[in-house]
Amino acid sequence: MSFFQTIKNWANHVVHAVQVKITNILLDLFWKYNYAMIRIEDSRLSKVWKPTPTKLVEPVFETWLCYASIENGHLLEKYVFGENETTEADKHTIVIHKIDDQLRVKLSTDETKNDTPLKSRVKFLSVLYEHPDIKEPLRLTIDPKYMLAGNYLLNDVFVLRLLRHQYNKGEYVFDHRYKLRIMDSNIMMSCVESCQAIVLDTNKYIINPPHPKN
Repeated sequence: MSFFQTIKNWANHVVHAVQVKITNILLDLFWKYNYAMIRIEDSRLSKVWKPTPTKLVEPVFETWLCYASIENGHLLEKYVFGENETTEADKHTIVIHKIDDQLRVKLSTDETKNDTPLKSRVKFLSVLYEHPDIKEPLRLTIDPKYMLAGNYLLNDVFVLRLLRHQYNKGEYVFDHRYKLRIMDSNIMMSCVESCQAIVLDTNKYIINPPHPKN
């Protein structure tokens, strides 16, 4: 490798490192803003000023990590640019890792690594969100990029995240009373409650914890 090529590679590395640092600073500021808005909604100040109840959006980067959790019924999202995971999340946090055309999901306490997850053959024709305080069920759309074997989907955090990204506040009610009605590509119906989740396999999905036997 020539001297000039070495200098060029070093410069590119420095530029990339600076970009990652600046991006993560901006994402951290956005996370703190989001947390501040949640505090405002739960305080007396919400009577005179309320944050705009708009849908959330994901970063446009090809690779990012999202740490999602629920605090007092509100969704908290913390994005990190790059591929380095942190261990600062609690056991109720899910970690969503976007790598190009894949979206991998696991609990923050899950230390298993799956560098080359297989695509699952499972397909959901419809996922309906039902709640006793909502007249009509809400249709939830799951990005096909999530359909990977080993992914941990549709627990309460994942469901609230879908609602916040697909509906405005005021269009839904969220608490432990909700149920999901799922129809898969085999025209099989399943019910997933707020205390449950789905783990994808290559050819099937498992409700975890399972429904009690009658």
